Amino acid sequence: MRSLIVYLVCAASIAGCSRSLPEGDALCLALETSPNRLDPPFVVDVAEGQICSLIYQGLVRFSPQGEVIPDAARSWEIQNSGTRYVFRLDTRARFSDGGRLAARDVVWSFERVLSPASRSPRKWVLDRIRGAGGFSAGSAASIDGLAAPDDSTVIIELERPFRPFLDLLAMPAAYIVKPVAAPGSNEGSATDEPVGSGRWVLSKWERGDFLELVPNRFYPSGAPLVRRVVFRVIPEAFTRIAEFESGTLDVLRIPQAELDRFLGDPTNKPLIQSQPELRVTYIGLNNRKGPLRDPRVRRAVNMAVDVDRIISVLVGGHAVRATGSVPPALPGHTQRTAYPYDPARAKRLLEEAGYTDGFELEIWQRDSPEGNRVVEAVQGYLLEMGIRVRIIKREWSAFKEAVSQGRVDAFFLDWYGDYPDAENFLYPLFHSANLGGGGNRSFFVSSHIDSLIEESQRTLDARRCYELCALTDSLVYDQAPWLYLYFPTSFVIVSERVHGYTFPVMYLGEDLSTVSKNEKGDS
Repeated sequence: MRSLIVYLVCAASIAGCSRSLPEGDALCLALETSPNRLDPPFVVDVAEGQICSLIYQGLVRFSPQGEVIPDAARSWEIQNSGTRYVFRLDTRARFSDGGRLAARDVVWSFERVLSPASRSPRKWVLDRIRGAGGFSAGSAASIDGLAAPDDSTVIIELERPFRPFLDLLAMPAAYIVKPVAAPGSNEGSATDEPVGSGRWVLSKWERGDFLELVPNRFYPSGAPLVRRVVFRVIPEAFTRIAEFESGTLDVLRIPQAELDRFLGDPTNKPLIQSQPELRVTYIGLNNRKGPLRDPRVRRAVNMAVDVDRIISVLVGGHAVRATGSVPPALPGHTQRTAYPYDPARAKRLLEEAGYTDGFELEIWQRDSPEGNRVVEAVQGYLLEMGIRVRIIKREWSAFKEAVSQGRVDAFFLDWYGDYPDAENFLYPLFHSANLGGGGNRSFFVSSHIDSLIEESQRTLDARRCYELCALTDSLVYDQAPWLYLYFPTSFVIVSERVHGYTFPVMYLGEDLSTVSKNEKGDS
């Protein structure tokens, strides 16, 4: 019966796309959402970022392992105690229209992100450049810390040292766009006909349906092993599964609900890749509201919930328990002793804090299968402590506004890393400069933690920096600003026809250059 359903779903989907999908063999991938703009300053989601990472270059990029590697820049030097970056461009780099990529194009692209006229939501990626603030405010005509002394050299000077700056330059906002306006102007758009210097070129785009990429014939280091890549927009998880099983998709990110089935099939084992996500799932506790102001209460909440059982039963065991906010895949992560599941001790802490009879608590969430299961389990555990939980469900915009304004007691949420560095799981989440909408939605405040985070940001020595990150994470964990839950693990299954695909740490990290495909799955 299941095979019949799979067949019918696939047949309907293929029939619906047959008039628009290109003919012939291609590497076929899926997008869960439809890209809106393929314009680097305005990239705000995974689908847009993934496509842009293939058609544009940055000065640097992420490798599949999450390391910063050369892209349009062949080399760089860090000078002046970490405030000056000198990039030497690859003189072979060409835009997809054949035009040479020059240093002035980098300056133009960065100015466009920071221009007051652009209203880019990603200005923060470049706002540490000296003079960026005045330029963005319209009080300066240029950016003091950005220069192109010749066609192949870009110099960037920062206001102060920021060790993860190279990670920021690998993000979409820092991609290099072919200027589309008069010289000296930072107006223009790359939305409809993007011209980048990446390995791939957008050849077809049926909005809401599919995108087709073909190799950039001007890319200097050789053609990819597949002639075309087709990204199909398939929002429904079951449809993606059906299409993979019928052979019309080559890579499938396995939905949580189907993991056990895929992992339980021995024929799938050599085809499945896993990756610890750069994501932490938690229930934020409002540190300045009601009983949750007291760290004893927050610790009691952590001890009242059997997180290991939640991971085992509700997440299928496919996650790592969080004993901090820094994911295991990142330097700076330390596996420390978790809050034990100890209802008796939790009860004593509540009594010490003056809440012998418990208290009322609202936990807000967005409606989702994962959130529903986890929050309802937490509700049951806390009721045993006398903490009477009311679950409030809201759509994303209303949820985000209420949480960011500090109007809620607690909230179920996760944090995805913007770049693969421990700093990105500490500064936005716990520095007092980011209270509310900046990321610190638990309204945790500690001047000591602030100073440690700032020290780690400006410390160029990697070992010392990650020691500071681990120390910071430990000190925050001791204050229990969250109910710490888990770091998820993601799984993909790759068709037996496909070779050379690497499930990247960062979604921006796979350029598909080494991927090949055989029609019948033979090696």
